[in-house]
Amino acid sequence: MTLKQALTADTILLGITFVWGTTFIIVQNVLDQLTPLTFNAWRFLIAALFLAGWQFLFKQRKGTPARWSPRLIVSGAILGIFLFIGYACQTIGLLYTSASNTAFITGLSVVIVPILSALLLKKAPSVPAIIGVISATIGLYFLTTKGAFSLNKGDMIVLICAASFALHIIFTAKVTEQFDSLSLTIAQLTVVSVLSFLTGLLFDGRKIFDWQTVAAPDVTAVILFMALFATAFAFLLQTALQKKTPATHVGIIFIMEPVFAAWTSFFFQHVQLGESEITGCVLILAGMLLAEWPAGRTRRSRS
Repeated sequence: MTLKQALTADTILLGITFVWGTTFIIVQNVLDQLTPLTFNAWRFLIAALFLAGWQFLFKQRKGTPARWSPRLIVSGAILGIFLFIGYACQTIGLLYTSASNTAFITGLSVVIVPILSALLLKKAPSVPAIIGVISATIGLYFLTTKGAFSLNKGDMIVLICAASFALHIIFTAKVTEQFDSLSLTIAQLTVVSVLSFLTGLLFDGRKIFDWQTVAAPDVTAVILFMALFATAFAFLLQTALQKKTPATHVGIIFIMEPVFAAWTSFFFQHVQLGESEITGCVLILAGMLLAEWPAGRTRRSRS
């Protein structure tokens, strides 16, 4: 893999993070009408169906069958479980801790990823990447907590969320080269949807099938946008591009999500950013740039 290919992959991953971060505002508006489980159930179902239809039409045109196997389905299911646990624990944790704690602890996946990468993938991160992780973590602290952090009973639940997202990145790196990216993405998104529907029925009851709310034009528009751009294309690209970039880099790039969210709030909701938030944004950006340090990239591209 060349330096140019790696940088291209990271740039696209940054674009995915931009979509996630800048859509917080519209998702917040929808969550006033739908529960998080209901929203995720429909979001991931539509995303999975869209990619499945795309795969069918694409393979039909080429005259080649989709490559599915029991191992692919199991791997996709594991990825889906990690993803579902991450989203579920993040939502449950918000009931027992502050939004700032949730954002900070969720972002700690950037610390967990290099540790798991070294233990499970036997790929130790470069020195610039380690420094980048430290800088990004400190930046995350200032951005999300404004320099004040106190432990709540929901923080351990959110820590499970961070670990799940980290495991999702690590396991994606482990299996993505073994399987077709499109099939693997369809499998994991389907599992997230099924688990969201099941838990939604358990906790939300019939609300998950509240057609009057789900079919409302403003809600449908947001669900479709998030399903296609922030889910289907986003996770498909992540699955494919993790063949070209280290897991530690993915973790650092994804930590830019709260930075994009903060600046979106600044421009569109006129939320004022203080010194703490601006310092945090700068440190996170510095951490991401350190992870892209050419020396580390060149060494990896030759291996």
